[in-house]
Amino acid sequence: MKRSFFLLVLGIATFFCGQAQDSHYWTQQYGTRSALLSGAVLGGTNDNTMIYYNPGGLGFLDNSSISINASAYGIGNIRVENALGQQADFESMQVGSVPLLAGGMIKMKDQKWKIGYAFITPVDFSFKGIARLDNSFEVIDDPESPGLEELVAEAAVTTKTSEIIFALGVGRKLNENWSAGLSNLFTVRSHSYQRNFSSYVFMNDENRTLVGANQNQNAEYYNVRYAAKLGAVYKSGSWSTGLTITTPSVNFFGQGTLANNIAVRNLTLIDDNRISGVATARQAELKSTYKSPFSVALGTNYNKGNSSAGIAIQYYNSIDIYDIMEPVPGTFVRPAELAPELQSDRFLRNRAGAESVLNIAVGYEHQMSESLSLLISARNDMSYFDDRLNDGPGIKTTISSWDIYHFTGGVNLDHKNSSLSLGLLFSTGNTGKYEQPGNINPEDVNLLEGTTTITRASYNNIGLLLGYTLYLNRLNPEKNK
Repeated sequence: MKRSFFLLVLGIATFFCGQAQDSHYWTQQYGTRSALLSGAVLGGTNDNTMIYYNPGGLGFLDNSSISINASAYGIGNIRVENALGQQADFESMQVGSVPLLAGGMIKMKDQKWKIGYAFITPVDFSFKGIARLDNSFEVIDDPESPGLEELVAEAAVTTKTSEIIFALGVGRKLNENWSAGLSNLFTVRSHSYQRNFSSYVFMNDENRTLVGANQNQNAEYYNVRYAAKLGAVYKSGSWSTGLTITTPSVNFFGQGTLANNIAVRNLTLIDDNRISGVATARQAELKSTYKSPFSVALGTNYNKGNSSAGIAIQYYNSIDIYDIMEPVPGTFVRPAELAPELQSDRFLRNRAGAESVLNIAVGYEHQMSESLSLLISARNDMSYFDDRLNDGPGIKTTISSWDIYHFTGGVNLDHKNSSLSLGLLFSTGNTGKYEQPGNINPEDVNLLEGTTTITRASYNNIGLLLGYTLYLNRLNPEKNK
């Protein structure tokens, strides 16, 4: 009886803590105190992270000249069970670092107005995986190839996604209770993806016929987009409440390249006849589009004595599936008479989209002494990955699709002119429904379509947050009188 063997094209992943996943909005948090509170600061905090979290809080800052810097360092681990059928699990670990935020404030003559700027790293995701199989299996029917066949197969996936936001925010204190503001968010995104796959089987016939296939996929682009964040903060007694609205992004410009190359040798693709051929296409200088959704956030903070607590809730709207780049139809399969109906645009398709998600963060701070405070927080980070992106052919570049839960604890050390934040970060997530495309049946695979296997994936990170805030005005108090 013929036995099908499925090779799972999935490999070893490299992550580090503090590094964003490629289908999450809240993997990163920014600044010093704000990051230790998991972003539960919509009601306001006394540093310029409000440029990102809630520009409405800028008007309440009591210092118009603040410089802030924060980075994360950590060790990350990802594991995928049964990565080669029932053959083995894959697990990888790596140490790394990522800058989270650097920014400052611009001094204004009118102290009711506050203007700040920041460079933010919301996404810094990389994945590098490899899977290899070298063994004998019953792959081809015995009448054609009796006994076990020698199979050699290897798959590799390398991807890197990064985003840098330049934020320019302005806020104004309206009265003792109200402040409002606007932040302009300019995002530069770059993405590169490469997938290589090869599989070779030697038949047990007189000629030791080689049956093989290999595929190389590449997607690369950059994109610049803009979004505006409107915010307001209301303060009354021990309570402060903040509301933000972020517009859908407006695409500015960008371009990229798509390529897909497939070669088969002595494969049965359509009927029982073994054929050889290639399918190849590459299109460059394609216009790129990338979208971020409408979102609304609401949060409140409470201060009483030496303790304070905060909660923030943010809703992100869904995004309909769209093409990041739009390739044009063209010949894909060579010789063309093998499959003239298969056009290159179908197999160069590179799509994106997002499901709606709701994230919640809670944070607590206790003042241990005049200069030392303890902070703890937790938040969920739901994946916005749309499962429909797995349907159909094309270049599918999303790696992570699991929900993540983050836990943070640390201390903040205040000095006369500065403050230092140290924190531990832990993140975990898993799924039992991880869809891994690109599985192959070496006997009768439809290499152009592939198959999908449902497996289990888990993700864990532990890291260190280091942040420093410098209050420049306090260095020259006489000058600021």
